[in-house]
This record gives sequence, C-alpha cells and structure tokens, in this order.
Amino acid sequence: MDKIIKSSIIGSLLITGLYLVLFYPLILINRFDWYDLLLVMLSISPGIFIMILIYNLDEYDKEPLWLLAISFILGAINLHWGVEFLEYVFSFINIENNFIRIGEEALTVAVTEELLKFFVVILIIYPNKYFDEPFDGIVYSVFVGMGFATAENLTYVLQGGASLAFFRMVSAVPAHFVFAVIMGYYLGIAKSRRKNQIYYICLSIIAPIFCHALYDYFLFLDFVPGLWIGGFVTLYIAFIFAKKAIAEHLESSPFKK
Repeated sequence: MDKIIKSSIIGSLLITGLYLVLFYPLILINRFDWYDLLLVMLSISPGIFIMILIYNLDEYDKEPLWLLAISFILGAINLHWGVEFLEYVFSFINIENNFIRIGEEALTVAVTEELLKFFVVILIIYPNKYFDEPFDGIVYSVFVGMGFATAENLTYVLQGGASLAFFRMVSAVPAHFVFAVIMGYYLGIAKSRRKNQIYYICLSIIAPIFCHALYDYFLFLDFVPGLWIGGFVTLYIAFIFAKKAIAEHLESSPFKK
C-alpha cells in the first residue's frame, strides 16, 4: 500500500508538472503570472493524485486509459451544465426561513451534481464491456467525479486564491471522491451480481445524493458558528464507508489470483 501511495504521489507531481509546462506560455504572453500558475497547480493536483491512486489500486484488471480519459472529460464538461441549471433553479428559491432555504439549495446542488455524474456512468460506462468487475464501478465513477471536481476547483480557486485552494483540497475534492466511491460501489454490485440490479442502481444515486446534501447543508450554514463541523463529520463517515467499499470490491475481483 505504501508503494502504491508513493508511486501515486510521484505520478501526480509529474502530471501536474506537465500541466504547468503547458500553461507556462500564458506567462510569457502576460495572460498569467506565477501566482496564477500556483493556483492552477493547487487546483488540479488533488484530483490527479486521487485518479492515479485509484488506477494503481486496480491491480488485477486495469481499465483502458482512453475510456478513463473520456470519463474524466465528460465529468469536467458536466460542470457547465450543472452551473447553468443551478443558476436557473436558484432564481426560484425565495424562502425567508434560512434553514429551509439552505436545505433546498443543498439538496438541489447534490441532486444536480450527482445526477450529472451518474448519467455519464450509467449511460456510457455501465453497458461497456470493460466494466467487468465490481471495482470498475468505483474506478469509472471516481474518474468522472474527479473530472467534475477538477473543473470546479479551477473555477473557484482562480477567483478565490490560495487559501481557498487549500481549503478545497481537504474538503470539496475529497468529498467528490467519497461520493463517487459510494456511487461506484453500488453500481459495481449491480453489474456483478445482477440480482436486485434496479435496487442497487437506485442506491448508487440515492446514497451519494444524501451524503452530498448533508455535507453541503452544514457548510452552507456559515451564519451559525461551529455548525460547519457537521459537514466534516459527514465527510469522515462517508470516507470510512468508501474505504471499506474499496477494500471489499478489490477482494471480490474475479481476476484476483
């Protein structure tokens, strides 16, 4: 496990470095400065690390890189549709009670973002022949989730600065990761067992929506001192579940020798 983590860190540093080299011409033509380049690095490195880690954990039957790339790209594109839809829906939310209003906003964000990621996996990845073991559900869901999280991170961090980048590094990006693992866990069960397939597919979208909405709700209540801790408690519980889900699906791989 230590070897996998070490190689994942090295890999993420190399890929992040490659991105920085590609962004460097923007400095030369005065479109970017060095601080902007730092923000780009802080924005993309967490997602890259998580994707490489999950890819390295999938040691029994690696997924094709081209399909993983498609998953990441479609996840990132989803951010555009999510922002457009949420701006439209939020214009209709006009409730005086702050707790109810924020609850509606948190649920709306969770439903929108998780459904967008779910549609990519269930419509494009799930029927694919390469989805042939339970852990594949987690792998593809994480790549879609990290595509969304990385694009979202770039949007926020380039506007908010380094402090926001570090905060999202330990909050938003890990949150998208564990929500994706939960989704992929149930999709992996649905694809591999076939029995009660609809039930597990429903769980694959209901469970991450519930966790996401609860996490956002606590963080959105920033006018109540200390209540944000509930968001991190939710994230921690979801992380424990995600860790067990990864171990369970790796253990149940039909390709394990």
